[in-house]
Amino acid sequence: MPHTIYAILGATGHVGGLAASKLLDKGKKVRVVGRNAGKLKALGDRGAEVAIADVQDAKALAKAFAGADAAFVLVPPNFQTPSFRTYQRNVVSALAASLEAAGIGNVITLSSVGADRPDQNGPVAGLYEMEQRLNRLAGNVLHLRPGFFMENNLMSIGMVKGMGMLGSATRGDVALPMIATRDIGEVVARRLAAGDFSGKQVQDLLGARDVTMSEVASALGKAIGRADLKYVQFPYEDARKGLVQMGVPEEMAGLYVELSKGFNEGAVKATQARSAMTTTPTTIETFAEQVFAPAYRAS
Repeated sequence: MPHTIYAILGATGHVGGLAASKLLDKGKKVRVVGRNAGKLKALGDRGAEVAIADVQDAKALAKAFAGADAAFVLVPPNFQTPSFRTYQRNVVSALAASLEAAGIGNVITLSSVGADRPDQNGPVAGLYEMEQRLNRLAGNVLHLRPGFFMENNLMSIGMVKGMGMLGSATRGDVALPMIATRDIGEVVARRLAAGDFSGKQVQDLLGARDVTMSEVASALGKAIGRADLKYVQFPYEDARKGLVQMGVPEEMAGLYVELSKGFNEGAVKATQARSAMTTTPTTIETFAEQVFAPAYRAS
């Protein structure tokens, strides 16, 4: 009986890389797909097939997916593109065309909390469109909807060092589902290997517990020896201007602020109750000690 082939898109990223590694640990046949052969070399050295394709190139993706039985797909971040929404639509179109051409039976997507709605959710609107389009595929599709990535806090290291605070447009008292990307990768590998989904399904991934940004500041501060680290909510326009000054394109800065507004007003929220299925193990305190503090010290 031939081995199942698992195609992993974004294998140089936090989620896809860990999912590929975990599948290789299980002795599975893995094909890693990315633009940069050098960045995929470590997984190739462990026995993964390496396929080179750009996520906006449907023909190259179809070739990379050919013969695979299951796939993990996502819209990778792109901070250079002048229009992120156009980029998202290009990627979704390429994904749909290539998955249809390859006839892959089981597909898992990296979506997001908030992808149940088409608006008031910033960049997540593109993931709503991804879900809607890939739900038209013939095979089984599972959309994983994680909460706010804990790793997003790494972008605030400069602010913490330079200004002595943590801040964004999100209210400090809004409890958000917050998740470590390694926990998402674990779920991707487990669900792909099990193939235990059928039709079109959604699974929220909500982290260990809901956390406010004020609690995040406290956890990060304690881990770096700054117990007095405080969180400050910025006015929306100030937050947008600050992101642009950091080099974030205008459209993307606006989308990020819209997402914060969605959190603040309750438009962006989980649609599934917290349960053993939706809860993941890594706490913000563990992330602060194991990931944030070493990155802070190294910067």
